[in-house]
Amino acid sequence: MTFTGLRKFAALAAFLALVAPAQAQLGGIIDRAKREVEREARDAAETAVAKALFPLEEDAAELRRQSPQLDDYAPLAFANMETLPRTATGGFRLAPGAWEFKSRSYCLKPGTFERAGGSGYRSGVMTGKLAGPIRSILANSYAHPEVPADDIQVLLWGMIAGVEISNMQPQAREAARVLLSDADYRALDGGALGWVPPQLSSRARRELPRAARDALDATERMRRAAARPDASFSELEAIAVRTGAPPKSKDNIPATRWSWHPDGYFIRYFSDRYAETTVQILMGEDFETTRDELGRITELRFDDGTYMRTTYRTDVGPYRLKKFDDIAAYAFEVVEFGSPDPATGAMRTHQYVNEGYTWVTDRAAKGAALPQLKRYAALDDGIRSDAAPFIVLAQGGFDWEGARDRAERAQEYRERWRESTRPVTDEDLDNIMDYGHYRDGLGTLRETPAERLDWIGQTQERFLRALARATEKLNSMGEDGGNPTYEPATETGFPSGSGYVQRRGTSGRGF
Repeated sequence: MTFTGLRKFAALAAFLALVAPAQAQLGGIIDRAKREVEREARDAAETAVAKALFPLEEDAAELRRQSPQLDDYAPLAFANMETLPRTATGGFRLAPGAWEFKSRSYCLKPGTFERAGGSGYRSGVMTGKLAGPIRSILANSYAHPEVPADDIQVLLWGMIAGVEISNMQPQAREAARVLLSDADYRALDGGALGWVPPQLSSRARRELPRAARDALDATERMRRAAARPDASFSELEAIAVRTGAPPKSKDNIPATRWSWHPDGYFIRYFSDRYAETTVQILMGEDFETTRDELGRITELRFDDGTYMRTTYRTDVGPYRLKKFDDIAAYAFEVVEFGSPDPATGAMRTHQYVNEGYTWVTDRAAKGAALPQLKRYAALDDGIRSDAAPFIVLAQGGFDWEGARDRAERAQEYRERWRESTRPVTDEDLDNIMDYGHYRDGLGTLRETPAERLDWIGQTQERFLRALARATEKLNSMGEDGGNPTYEPATETGFPSGSGYVQRRGTSGRGF
């Protein structure tokens, strides 16, 4: 080999040595992308198969909008919902407050995991083929406590498995006679609502996605067992309820997640076993708002005279973040609560002085350049302030990290609201943000345990619920039922990880 050839060979070897790691890295990226595409294809296939075979999948439901901004909100206490006026079908005529109800619930997706604890549920309304008959059964179970809950569950499992009523166990047939209308009974007994396909070939079964194959197997086992007169409840339950932990799912949400009902309240579910579901509801009130020339909230007032007034410190400049030029944090000077004493009618008041802060939408800065502000790098590189008294604020215990986290979370919510299917106006969006910031601002006030338990804490809770409701009303373009009723048989708990976990059909029966 000539010298020139050797030089070319050495150069090629050196080039290959350099690119080999890059090629390996590129290969890894390609492999990951390929796996992601394959996973998405499997998910799409599973959804399509489930939609064709089973009528109660999540795509056959109207899900309520989630309210992630309330994930960290923990009400002081919940009142017993069963003290509220009831409807003939077990519904509750709601009043403002925080309410809780332990419902006798039912499994509406046999062959899936029961889920002990874990991720949260979303509220929604079933819209599949069996939605109407199932709602009738759950609603009428309240007016007919003589029908055993186990018989109702066997009836539901048989219906979902496609068993005609005349082929079910005698107890399930009797439950159907009592709880279903004549038209629904005839439709279910004659197979008019049937959807279960004929036996699939072994090859076709193997090609189904795992979750769809497991659900189909459970459906077929349930169909055979539910039609046997000697099948015990425990035998059917063993088919319907899988033990252990469900596979992880990308749609998991926190267990504390609230859903917003357009009638004007928040709802969430907790359930460790399919037969018992705790339903929690928050309902706020309307209030009047007063603002100052900077758009900051200075007073909120309820019709009964209960109020919250706020003044802001003038010796401390606003806190700003470089990447969020349209909001600024203002320190509270005085936050005062006032509420009439139920016994005497006299106004009780309580003040917090130089404690807490709230973010405010900077309306004056919209469309205009912000003033050149002095930088105090010694405080925080991300802060801009127009006043040296920021040092005073820092000495007063201002939570820099907490303020920054609140601002970043709020901006995430802002983008979600901008992209929602029901877009809000810029003015509404500003109000949504300000109410949310102000609600968070109440959490920056330092309180003693005693204050959390007496009328001061109760008044704060009342304003927290009202502010949360106000943000969702704006986001819903004013939707609100005024005097809403919660009907357990209508609202269904749809779990995250829904391909593997049972959904909850709640009823007006208490557990």
